[in-house]
Amino acid sequence: MNDKTDPGIFRRKEITGLAFYVVAAGLLAADVLYGRDGAWRFVDFVRVGAILFLALVLALRSTTAFSLWRRNRTLDDELTRANRAAAARWGFWALMLALLVAFIASFAVALRISDVVPLIFFAGAAAAGLRFVTLERRAE
Repeated sequence: MNDKTDPGIFRRKEITGLAFYVVAAGLLAADVLYGRDGAWRFVDFVRVGAILFLALVLALRSTTAFSLWRRNRTLDDELTRANRAAAARWGFWALMLALLVAFIASFAVALRISDVVPLIFFAGAAAAGLRFVTLERRAE
């Protein structure tokens, strides 16, 4: 198959194009949520863009078969995909738990969303990564 008839390549291009719209929508949502008094500085765009890009990459890699390059079949077998899905579930629940803790803590301490959101994202990503490593080591 060539590039024009291969459905996998078409799907990759479609998802990559959609990713740009997701990042743009995320930047607009972050602008509304942060509620800045003045104009955003360049570092604000970089920070929010990096967080959204990381979340997009983690979501695509851990829940779908999406890849920009062809995958090595020996390194990406059914067990690895199952481990990725299990790790994504752990990351999701860690993210929800971090949100709950931040919500409860907001009653006692004034929390700024710009300080809390990166920590919540990190909690979900770290839990997913650690779970994936644990499952992969157990499979050896």
